[in-house]
Amino acid sequence: MRTPTSVLHQTSRVAAAFALCAGLLATASPAGAATAKPSDAEVRASLSRVSDGTWSETDIALLKQVPEVGRLVPDPRDPGTLTAMPAHQITPSATVRSDFGTQAINCWSQLSYVEKKDIFGSRIYRFNVETDWCYDTVSYNLVRVDRAVGYISHATWGIYHRGWQVDSFGVRSIPKSGWHDKRANVEYCVGGNVGCYTTTYPYIDIELGSTAGSYPWSWKVAASSAG
Repeated sequence: MRTPTSVLHQTSRVAAAFALCAGLLATASPAGAATAKPSDAEVRASLSRVSDGTWSETDIALLKQVPEVGRLVPDPRDPGTLTAMPAHQITPSATVRSDFGTQAINCWSQLSYVEKKDIFGSRIYRFNVETDWCYDTVSYNLVRVDRAVGYISHATWGIYHRGWQVDSFGVRSIPKSGWHDKRANVEYCVGGNVGCYTTTYPYIDIELGSTAGSYPWSWKVAASSAG
């Protein structure tokens, strides 16, 4: 049985149309074609804008194209997460027992920390502040901030703690109050031709005693930032 000539012509035109579409698609999106990564200059420019606060979502999107860099970029959209652990009573240190002798002294300890995320949403570091303070159980006066430490933990490679911008603690002349303020210098460095590109300043300020509550064991985080 023969196929009519008109049907053959119609079939040929359809086949030709499919072939043309396939050719256009192949030209527009070559199989296996990869998106070119941003240049070093573009990466440096975006990092600079993140550092000075003039960044845009375009900068975040560009840096995400280079994961080995993006994982070392603190997300400027992330205010950080503060965690304040409950305070607990501790045994006075040997130094406190020696300095205050038979005086009735109670001591307490508290840990607070802030965490910062990178532009992919993963934790990039944790900034920790630990405070031990003591008071006279008769007068309720604070007598000492016995231990006041800060440190960086859970840090991604390329994140470096470069000392302190603020490292202050003590008991005020108002004898029922004290403080512990820490502000760190945290430097960010990436590989390749970029190097170290910015420093941030996470901080936690702790108030103790009467400036925090009604009791000498009262405490509060007065201010904090993940940098």
